Amino acid sequence: MNLVNFLNKINWFFILLLTSISAIGVLLLYSVAGGSWEPWASNQIIRIFIGIIILIFFSFINVSFWYKLANPIYIFCIFLILLTFFFGKEVSGARRWIDLHFFSFQPAEIAKIFIILALAKYFHSIKLQSYDIKQKIFFPLLILFIPVILIFKQPDLGTALIIFFTGIIVLFLSGVQIKTFAISGIGGLVALPIFWTFLEDYQKSRIINFLDQQSNTLGANYHITQSKIALGSGGFFGKGFLEGTQSHLSFIPEMETDFIFSVLGEEFGFLGIIFLFFLYFILISWSINISLKSKNYFSKIFGISFISSFFIVIFINIGMVTGIIPVVGVPLPLCSYGGTAILSNFIGFGIILSGYNSRDYKLHNI
Repeated sequence: MNLVNFLNKINWFFILLLTSISAIGVLLLYSVAGGSWEPWASNQIIRIFIGIIILIFFSFINVSFWYKLANPIYIFCIFLILLTFFFGKEVSGARRWIDLHFFSFQPAEIAKIFIILALAKYFHSIKLQSYDIKQKIFFPLLILFIPVILIFKQPDLGTALIIFFTGIIVLFLSGVQIKTFAISGIGGLVALPIFWTFLEDYQKSRIINFLDQQSNTLGANYHITQSKIALGSGGFFGKGFLEGTQSHLSFIPEMETDFIFSVLGEEFGFLGIIFLFFLYFILISWSINISLKSKNYFSKIFGISFISSFFIVIFINIGMVTGIIPVVGVPLPLCSYGGTAILSNFIGFGIILSGYNSRDYKLHNI
């Protein structure tokens, strides 16, 4: 394969979409640093560049590679999550990071991708072999709940919920009957008081304050109050790039990560928000479209499930900063500062492209 043929086989439209969304994040990081590339924007550019290289490399790997390694990688991810309990770097009372001195990473973010991959492989295999209904529900729930429980105990409620709901979507796409979800949902409601007892005190506080957002606006509800002020003050056209007062005066906490959407709304207004939504919509639609073109069930279910997870993260982040749902510490995909999060997204989209590039490949013989 010469260089011209190689370049022609790269899905440049897909890369342009991902880069455009990521570029919005870089601009916002530049702004919240007061018009400086340091400490966030420059690092984020490097991560985006690495992410694009990973995406291109992964896209040329035959889908059979991911199918064969789905289970070993899943087990390795569980191992990494377990390591955080013993060697994890503690930040704000949570052990979510593994620090290797020259860089640190969050195993749960990587696990989000490969849990979906393991579930996709499992359901591909039972479609070929026609397992009974118990095996269709029990084993995938086991695959799902082991990492969910471990991540919940770190504690990382946001990521645990994202993985849980993504797993439910995988089950739904794989043909589990609606009545099964209905019965499980009723059981889940009954178990809510038990679930409540396992929450950390700060998690309980966030839920209680979410239900009463008008009180304690300078205390527990400070995040949401300042976020709403920023979004509302942006109006239709926004205050202008580098002109956001809430961000530049540091009224918005964690504005480079969880609350970067508030900065977008303040500086670029409703128009800026609509533009970002448009890019997300094109990316999600395109991803679903190319996933459905695959002739193997494994690629289809991974692609649709991953993009569903991607959408869930967007929904939770925007719901969080607008006060629709409690604050759970979930970044905005491709925009928020964070190496593991952005690289895991590029990995996921790279695997989607891998499935698309080998869409005519059948996995019956593996």
